[in-house]
Amino acid sequence: MITTVLIDVDNTLLDFDKCAEEAMERTFEMWGMEFGGEVFPVFRRVNDMLWQKIEKGELDKPGLYKVRWKTIFEILGINRNGPEFENDFRLVFSECKQTVEGAYGLLEYLSKKYTVCAASNASAWQQNKRLKNADMMKYISRLFISEELGAPKPEKKFFDACLERLGNIPKEQVVLIGDSLSADINGGADYGLKTIWFNYDKLPVEGVRADWVVYSLNEIKSIL
Repeated sequence: MITTVLIDVDNTLLDFDKCAEEAMERTFEMWGMEFGGEVFPVFRRVNDMLWQKIEKGELDKPGLYKVRWKTIFEILGINRNGPEFENDFRLVFSECKQTVEGAYGLLEYLSKKYTVCAASNASAWQQNKRLKNADMMKYISRLFISEELGAPKPEKKFFDACLERLGNIPKEQVVLIGDSLSADINGGADYGLKTIWFNYDKLPVEGVRADWVVYSLNEIKSIL
């Protein structure tokens, strides 16, 4: 019997893509730079590549912050200081609270039936601030952040720490909801959790290890 829901934050509850694009447009304006349509696709490609390295233990978040915008600017041929831009970008991003459609309704529904805990690899101060600004913390019992647990999703140590802090509840009582196949779905499946893949990017589902696949958050209400 499911008693506890672990739910990812970015592109599951909060719309990372919309927040990131809004933040970079505002930061470009702060820096007196023109924000072109080619910027976000390059950001998404570089950011995804760096987060995959974090999930594999090949990079940490401070390392990402040093190289993310440096790499993006090099690709775009922009001669500006990447690490300094990164600092401003993250400050602006922390104020962005655009949500995924259906997120409030899902959290309200789940919180009446289960213990709901957010599980994220992103920065602790940033996720705390964004979830509070979005008025979502009233539905969330615990916020599990990789930097505070000592390991990122999808590592076993991350999930061990989550369940330990929940009173060593059995894996069979936990379901993990998330958009990342590597961090959420494969990580959760490897650990022995039930998983629901929120297919945010409408990717092919063949070979996906999730117990359930949904294309909208509202669909989860018919599962749990």
